[in-house]
Amino acid sequence: MARFLKKRLEKKGTAPGSLVFVGTKKVEKTQLEFVAYNTADIIENSKVQRNDLAKIQKPGFNGWLNVIGVHDAQLVEQIGNQFALHLLLQEDVLNTGQRPKFEEFSDHLFMVIKMLHFDKETELIESEQISLIIVKNLLISFQEIPRDVFNPIRERLLRPNTKIRQRTSDYLAFAMLDAISDRYMEIIETFGERIERIEEELLEQPRRELLEKINLYKKEINFLRKTIRPVRELVSRFKRSDSELINDSTIPYLNDLEDHITHATEAIEIYKEMLNDQINMYNSALNNKLNDIIRVLTIFSVIFIPLTFLAGIYGTNFEYLPELHFPYAYPIFWGVLIIVALAMVYFFKKRRWM
Repeated sequence: MARFLKKRLEKKGTAPGSLVFVGTKKVEKTQLEFVAYNTADIIENSKVQRNDLAKIQKPGFNGWLNVIGVHDAQLVEQIGNQFALHLLLQEDVLNTGQRPKFEEFSDHLFMVIKMLHFDKETELIESEQISLIIVKNLLISFQEIPRDVFNPIRERLLRPNTKIRQRTSDYLAFAMLDAISDRYMEIIETFGERIERIEEELLEQPRRELLEKINLYKKEINFLRKTIRPVRELVSRFKRSDSELINDSTIPYLNDLEDHITHATEAIEIYKEMLNDQINMYNSALNNKLNDIIRVLTIFSVIFIPLTFLAGIYGTNFEYLPELHFPYAYPIFWGVLIIVALAMVYFFKKRRWM
């Protein structure tokens, strides 16, 4: 399936709010995980059953419900009904081709963002859609595969004195966005090192393999650009929201997160320009190399033109050529050829043409 634009044939002709999965099924069976926490205690359940959703929230606790696998429309509808989530929100959770965005409803907040994974062997970026829903004292997250960058958050939840244990679900949402943005920077830095290394190799010896690398990196940088640029708008709308679900104490952290995303987008633009410059460098190097070859061939041609002229005269079929009967005509002829050739070489060197 295309990475830049998901096919929406499944949604063709359906009404807005229709719960139809759009994307590629990445796990065989959905899995529900739940963590309830406050400053004094934490309760973990890695295998939540669907029938337990009605009694999952606990008084005096904040909660994190994580759903792995978004292909099950019935489960998404069940969660939506249980927590009174808007129907269009449920539709967006099932559509994995969503653009990163922030939406505000009367009693809940909704965010869509892309989590990225870098394959070191293929040097390609893989993405999955993460949906975050903030309701009172609960954060619901949907992800396509079990692999994520949230382990540091889980570890912080286990320690009683961390900020995340003392804050509400809006801070947990910030922490998850921050972990995803850290992964963005990690991938950008990885590409940055490789792009700068290509520039050094281009200066030494331009090769076709380097051009292939440049085109590959350019494609991946464009994918990064498409994925990360909307996140700045997401964070900006998140921090400017007047929702009661967002505490004032979370705003400074969102400001810092917005700075990180801005830095990431600026770095992407710089590396995008560097790749364009490297393509120009590659083409210039090839043109310079071709010009050097043409210059050498031209010099050889110019040197041999007068020699060919002399050889042509004495290679004619006229019988009465006085020099033909002179005893030393042959060595003299060679001497003239050598002198003319050396004179041409000296002339070129004096003019710095070679």
